[in-house]
Amino acid sequence: MAGITVKEAIIVAIIIESILYGLLIFLFGVTVLALTYQRTSAEISRLMLGTACLLFILGTMRLVVDANHLWQGFITSGDPDLFFQNVTKYTLKNSLYVIETVVGDAIIIYRGYVLWRRIDIVIIPIIGWIATVVTGAHAVWSISQLSTSNADVLYGRQAAQWVVSFYSTALATNWVATGLLTLKLWAGHRNEVGLQRFLTGKSLVRPVVVVIMECGAVYSLTLIAMLLTYVYASNGVYIMIDVIGQVIPITFCVIIVRTAMLRFERDRGRVLPLSTLTYPRSHQISTPNSMRIQVNHVRVVESDLHDPSELSQRGDTWDGSIMDTKSELAITNTGRAV
Repeated sequence: MAGITVKEAIIVAIIIESILYGLLIFLFGVTVLALTYQRTSAEISRLMLGTACLLFILGTMRLVVDANHLWQGFITSGDPDLFFQNVTKYTLKNSLYVIETVVGDAIIIYRGYVLWRRIDIVIIPIIGWIATVVTGAHAVWSISQLSTSNADVLYGRQAAQWVVSFYSTALATNWVATGLLTLKLWAGHRNEVGLQRFLTGKSLVRPVVVVIMECGAVYSLTLIAMLLTYVYASNGVYIMIDVIGQVIPITFCVIIVRTAMLRFERDRGRVLPLSTLTYPRSHQISTPNSMRIQVNHVRVVESDLHDPSELSQRGDTWDGSIMDTKSELAITNTGRAV
């Protein structure tokens, strides 16, 4: 058994969870703004907005439950050590965590399906998702049936086989689903705008691919840490489960916000639509009589479109951003997926 006691782990866990929840509040606000800013009701992704709200509510409920346990354990109960030995009281908390995991994985799988448009590609993550639901539900039930007088039974065989299966399945499902999503984004954008542009960092989709990989790595590392602490029967498991409970909604919001930033970067140039067609250049000529003459030159950049009517029909020609038509198509597909 690791040196940290259950009571100490609970205190450390609530501190870290509160810090992460503060970050989640900020990111959730930015996410709602990113999904609704300058968009009509028909343009708002109700699925993503609803998922963000659901994950935020689940994260809030987890913090409330943990704060209630902390209050009961150290304030109202006569014996904090005895109170925290009862692991069955974490049934609601564990259920919220399983729901968070299931919702998060479902969204990743959905994103992959939107990009691939082939059910056979995402069939393996779907099977993994179903296995995660089954093992997660059974793990919660198994823990609720344990003894109420000794916290060490949490690591016993009765619960361990299902807990390890749940985290292992969730980790594998997340790896496969995130890998398929990243692969499609990378391959599709490479075909659209060229490999060189992607690698040199000039691609507008590249930041989304990077942030998806980073968020997937953070989530995977927390799951691995959770597995290790549980397998080695360390009470650090109480800390890690609270960390993961806030990491899931945080990573979801980060991806949404980063994708929305691309939309803002794309639309920014449309504020001054003529900026790509003309630019002023002025010279001042001074005469001996101190008379100043200002001459303005305007140079017109030729367009590859020779028909003026066709020019007016091409919104991307008036776009002041650096994106071309293929980049805009890639951004549109990415936005639909994330």
